[in-house]
Amino acid sequence: MELVVVTNMPGLPEALQSFEGLQVSSLPSLARAKSIVVSDQPPQALYVEDTRGTLNDLWEVIRAAQSKQVPVLVGLQSVGLMHMTDFIDAGLRVSDARDTRTLAGWIGEQLGMRRLAATAGQVTVAVAGAKGGIGKTLVVAMLAEGLKRRGLHVLVVDGDLSNSGLVPTFRIPSGFPSYLYLKSEGLGAFTPANVRRHIYQHQASGIHFLLGSEETANPLDLNLGEWQAMMQAVRALDGYDVILVDTGPEIKKRPYAIDTARSGGYVILPTPPGRKERAGVGNALRVFEQHTPDLTDRCFLLYMEPEKGVTVTVDRVAPLFGQTWPKAHALGILPRAPRQVSMADEEGDRYLSPLDVAPHSKFSRAVHHMVDALCAQTGLRAPLPMAKSSLWQQLRGEKIAPLALPAIGSAEVQA
Repeated sequence: MELVVVTNMPGLPEALQSFEGLQVSSLPSLARAKSIVVSDQPPQALYVEDTRGTLNDLWEVIRAAQSKQVPVLVGLQSVGLMHMTDFIDAGLRVSDARDTRTLAGWIGEQLGMRRLAATAGQVTVAVAGAKGGIGKTLVVAMLAEGLKRRGLHVLVVDGDLSNSGLVPTFRIPSGFPSYLYLKSEGLGAFTPANVRRHIYQHQASGIHFLLGSEETANPLDLNLGEWQAMMQAVRALDGYDVILVDTGPEIKKRPYAIDTARSGGYVILPTPPGRKERAGVGNALRVFEQHTPDLTDRCFLLYMEPEKGVTVTVDRVAPLFGQTWPKAHALGILPRAPRQVSMADEEGDRYLSPLDVAPHSKFSRAVHHMVDALCAQTGLRAPLPMAKSSLWQQLRGEKIAPLALPAIGSAEVQA
């Protein structure tokens, strides 16, 4: 069912996404709603409030909907409360609820919709950034690995449709069907059953994936409504503790991270201390801050150790972010480990995690602490304890045994 809402209630359109088969469109004004209702393709249902226009505007929309036989629900939050009996006497279904969840439940009940059965305790986390090349894919991979090693069931959704790094990172074979192909079948195709058929089960890591586009030049794309419908189906899947979303740098064009925060999830922002990189993080935080309500309290800053040659340090940058965005949370510091990551990446067609190249290194220990902090701050209950390293293991942790490279002239080198 297509529902059009005109509301001033924060998070209401997102809360309504929890009902099965309900496709929600939000409009900014009663005037705009009226123009949609009187068009050749009116919505199947309408929810309007007295917060986006005058009472006369509200009645005009209601009469237009009634003339088109469109079911109309009315929310009274302001001056309309003094005239509630007029609306009731007109045979309208009226609510004065001021809580988002209560109001969403009332609307779903009035429309006869059934809530999706989300997994209890499931958490959605998006990794985002307003700039490319900051190590976002590495953070996604290490989060997925670390969470899986704590005994949690992880589904990674590839939302970086312009330049995905997940397929080459995890050595996922080319040609596995993407969830983007559901787009051609319309919004109704984004069901839990259909989405589950597109899940790739990665044997080496035990992590599951929903893959995006393999094309970087002209990738398929989803509009926000299609993305929300897909994520609604994802959150209804049984068996996953964590939904981890990899997003692209186009935070406004593809506002998947914003949608995650609005829907009650969390956003991790990799934060290198360099000038351009921290400016990009600041731009992303401003986008979350300008949302109504402020979403920076759903954001975690993962500080990244600077590359060689960068003079500014995390110790200098972190207090500035804390002062400017006090609601954002710090998730820790991820050290640079180019040799450890490169050694894992040189394994050809075989996937090898950097955590297995040097399991007791400073980098690996930081990943486990990052995952532990995320669990603590989001309420995730990990079945397995955090990996520990003895003092002797820590002292020898940076020692990496050289891996066997392919011989010159081998098929892999020639390719």
